[in-house]
Amino acid sequence: MTWLEDAKQKIARKAWEELEAQWMARLESDPTGVDDFLAVAKLMRQKDERPRADALLELLSDALKEAKAWPERLKVLRELGRLAKRPALFRDSLEEALHHTYSDRPGYRKALEAAKFHDPHGNPVERAEKVELWLTYDEGEQFYMGGRGAGIVIELNPELGVCRLDFEKDKRVSVPLGAAPKYLFPLHEGHVLRRKASDPEGLKEYAAKEPAKLFAELLKGFGKPLTVSEVRDAVIGVVSEAKWGSWWTAARKHPQVVVTGSGAKATYNWNDSAAQAGDLIRGEFDAADLRTKLDLARKHSGRSPELADYLAKAVAAGAEKAANTDPALAWEIFAVLEKLPGKHESTFDADALLRGPLAARVASAVSDRLLRVRALQMIQRENSDWARVLAESFFREEDPRVLTTIAELLAENGEVAMKDRLVDETLRYPNRHPHAFYWICKNLDDDENAVIKGGYRLLYQIIDAIGSDEFSSIRARMRDFFDKGALAIRIVMQTDNVDEARKLMNTIERYGQIEDYRREIVKAALLMKYPRLREPEAEPIYATPEALTAKRAELEQLVKVEIPQNSKAIQVAREMGDLRENFEYKAARQRAEYLSARVGEIQSEVSRVRVLDATQVDTSEVRIGTKLSLRNGDFSREVTILGPWESSPEQGIYSNQSEVAKALLGHHTGEIVSFMGNDYEVTSIRVWNAEPAV
Repeated sequence: MTWLEDAKQKIARKAWEELEAQWMARLESDPTGVDDFLAVAKLMRQKDERPRADALLELLSDALKEAKAWPERLKVLRELGRLAKRPALFRDSLEEALHHTYSDRPGYRKALEAAKFHDPHGNPVERAEKVELWLTYDEGEQFYMGGRGAGIVIELNPELGVCRLDFEKDKRVSVPLGAAPKYLFPLHEGHVLRRKASDPEGLKEYAAKEPAKLFAELLKGFGKPLTVSEVRDAVIGVVSEAKWGSWWTAARKHPQVVVTGSGAKATYNWNDSAAQAGDLIRGEFDAADLRTKLDLARKHSGRSPELADYLAKAVAAGAEKAANTDPALAWEIFAVLEKLPGKHESTFDADALLRGPLAARVASAVSDRLLRVRALQMIQRENSDWARVLAESFFREEDPRVLTTIAELLAENGEVAMKDRLVDETLRYPNRHPHAFYWICKNLDDDENAVIKGGYRLLYQIIDAIGSDEFSSIRARMRDFFDKGALAIRIVMQTDNVDEARKLMNTIERYGQIEDYRREIVKAALLMKYPRLREPEAEPIYATPEALTAKRAELEQLVKVEIPQNSKAIQVAREMGDLRENFEYKAARQRAEYLSARVGEIQSEVSRVRVLDATQVDTSEVRIGTKLSLRNGDFSREVTILGPWESSPEQGIYSNQSEVAKALLGHHTGEIVSFMGNDYEVTSIRVWNAEPAV
């Protein structure tokens, strides 16, 4: 039993005289173990024995002064002064202890003055604690800092409340003294990283020759588990970036190092012996679920044959039991065990899971990508219905590399038509198959020579996908298609359709799901291909096919008949003599100007025509190209809305540009509309050339 445990029992029994005798005996044998003394004094205070505790602490303080144990005496004096009613009485004793403990430090005088230790109105205990805190970060002291590695203090400035350190790559890094305990880990005497300052080349050579030993010393020096990033920071300047990968592979194989967790949160722990490390692994393994057991077997099977056999047997037994509830995990376990050193006995045929009707579900649920590829390849070789299974797997898969494998297996084994059907299905319904759609777009993006089918239709599908919830997990990758030289830009440059380009320009300008700089990239490509997009868009002219035919006939009549005839009339009139008094010549010239203007007007209108297709007119509401029936009591009438060429108000046909049409557009059957000063109910809407319903 330790003297502290014995003292606790005496305090519980309130055997104060026995406790004092024990205290004095301890003072005579070894007064320097002050932490135990202070713990006992604290327990005594809790039992309302503060005067007795203070008296014993004063005896301890005197004994430490006699033994010249100044750091320990300083700790006891701080405890006495912390609870004293007049802490100023301890000023001289505290200064004496501070002087003997720290007077050889470079920053001692500076810290004493900055703390205003001699201020008669200040609390000397608090000032002494501040001095000690500051001197922890005195010049020459060495620390580790996450992200920077090992460094040395080059300046202590308590007046500004900072210390400055030099690290391998960063010099004069300022750290607030108040935050220093959080960010700076002290490298005490004997810590391997102190060699960075005293023997940097020797430490580099040691790291290269003995990576596992250096790693072990790091773990022991820090006294806590370390993550991979912390280890990497610690060896900045010792292990080069180029050699980090090979060094880390060798370093983590130390038999007394055990990793717990996975990924970025995995930590590496030091154990006093390889046997202790093995016991720790077994304990963690036995308490884990089956998938975690598989991960642990992967990590630790190389430690010893005995451990490898233990892990393999347990994992194989678990896989057999899980074959009905989690067949994918069962198959994955047996696939992994084939490459691990451990031995196990099992007659279970795991590959049979890939020959059955649920093979696609099994393969798709395998967590490891390379094993998933292996499972698909095995299905192609051994499953009689392999093409259907691969097709089903295609829409279950999320990894583009595995989707490529499926497509290649289908194409290489005579199922090109099946592969094409999968692609067509994906392009028809992107939101049903987001990962397959991304894979198609990524392949087009990667192949600079690919002819992109679908043009703007595919581009609009990509834009819709970015705003769709189904694409939330890959939205950032979908946006990459709008970078310089990427898929969206190539679609713009390969497609010739100015109307669609203008529509895309308007869409891109108001689409918030794409970043501003990417929208600008697409707009720049559109303007490069179609400079006229910089001009305001002329209002389209809607026309029926018959009206367009008539307008083109009029244009042909003007160009081929009337203009040539008028040119001849001008020539004849010119031959009549004096043109100033020649009425026929002036009339012919005015006619020429009219014909030229009329040709220009018709050509401009024809270039802006949007032909109405009766099969495409939506009659769910009043639109251009619809005929609507209106009723006001017993009175009814029909109104048709077409383009300006067919406008004939006396026959109930109105141009879409008219105020009458604008008042009617957008209304639905059953709604009340105002027409020519009266209110009417819309009783029906049909295509302009459709017969009325009987």
